[in-house]
Amino acid sequence: DIGGSGSFSGFGSEGSFADFLASIFGGGRARETYRQPIRGQDVEMPIELTLEEAYSGTERTITRGGRRRTVRIPAGTREGMRVRVEGEGEAGFAGGPNGDLYLIVNVLPDPRYERDGLDLRQRVPIDLYTMLLGGQVKIPLLNGKTLTLQIPPNTQNGKTFRIRGQGMPSLTSPGTRGDLYVIAEAQLPTSLSPRERELVEELRSMRA
Repeated sequence: DIGGSGSFSGFGSEGSFADFLASIFGGGRARETYRQPIRGQDVEMPIELTLEEAYSGTERTITRGGRRRTVRIPAGTREGMRVRVEGEGEAGFAGGPNGDLYLIVNVLPDPRYERDGLDLRQRVPIDLYTMLLGGQVKIPLLNGKTLTLQIPPNTQNGKTFRIRGQGMPSLTSPGTRGDLYVIAEAQLPTSLSPRERELVEELRSMRA
């Protein structure tokens, strides 16, 4: 008896549940419907990348259901991007395929660079004398190399230099990269020798 004040006992096996459906809906059709393959659920997993890893691409080894698998993370990966790993989600039912695993990317902040789409911005301290007289400054890049930037005389504090093609790679357009914007920040000397102070005083009097 189901409903009212009667009791209802759970099913002890897959077969007993199928028999119950068959008693209601009629024979083999219910059993056949019950056994149709069902795809497993998708699963999400967060991963953290450094900006260098997002720039160059990297790999992650994941373990699901006792299986280890190496996943390639493409260059140019963005914050919040979903990397699909086929067949590593929940197991399917009655012979259905497994779901997929989605790695949700979190790109960690970098103390040197700010990312704006494909472009990067970098604040570079430059000594006062180079800002005044001009010279060369070494700029570190995300690929581990360095670039020589020519600083013209009388460069103002906060001036921005655009370096084409040294930003992040594009995921959708291979070979395309953003730009790197270098912001010059004047670095004042922390102390002056007596002779240096004398020269600065002389310069101030000349500019007065």
